[in-house]
Amino acid sequence: MSAWPYPDPPLDDGVVALRPWRAGDAPLIAAWGEDEEAVRWSAVPAGYTPEMASEYLEQAEQGRRAGRMITMAMVDAGSGALIGSCDIRCPDPEDRGLGEVGYLVAAEARGRGTATRVMRMIVEWAFRELGMRRVQALVHPDNPASVAVLERLGFEREGLLRRYRPGGEDRIMFAIYSSPAS
Repeated sequence: MSAWPYPDPPLDDGVVALRPWRAGDAPLIAAWGEDEEAVRWSAVPAGYTPEMASEYLEQAEQGRRAGRMITMAMVDAGSGALIGSCDIRCPDPEDRGLGEVGYLVAAEARGRGTATRVMRMIVEWAFRELGMRRVQALVHPDNPASVAVLERLGFEREGLLRRYRPGGEDRIMFAIYSSPAS
């Protein structure tokens, strides 16, 4: 597969913008490991270090070059301050028409519609520019904030994936949602 391009022009709605990651973002990303909500609902581990964040950014770039995913920094459109992360990936490497989105909003940007704005931009871009035919999201069913984001965007819950991914001492369940244009 060929590399996924970054959105050109960059995605920006005047409130929040998406940009490629920068090496200097690693310490800011690492701080999310101190945020109980981020650790609870995302893949960010407690005790995340700048070195771990740098490794993540390198792996993300390798995934983009391989055409498997694209991950971007969410920033405040006015100040440029880092306020989160979002990505879209191909859960099935043989099917470039299927995308799966994810997001993490930093504590200081929660409750302001940030995730809704970002997901609207990235889903529209995935259909328009990446040729996706289906965009889905997996969220923990007990995460009401993420469920609300998806429902505001018209995503529909399709089911529950029990014991879907490893997590702690057990496997984690996820609710699967699909976008309205799928």
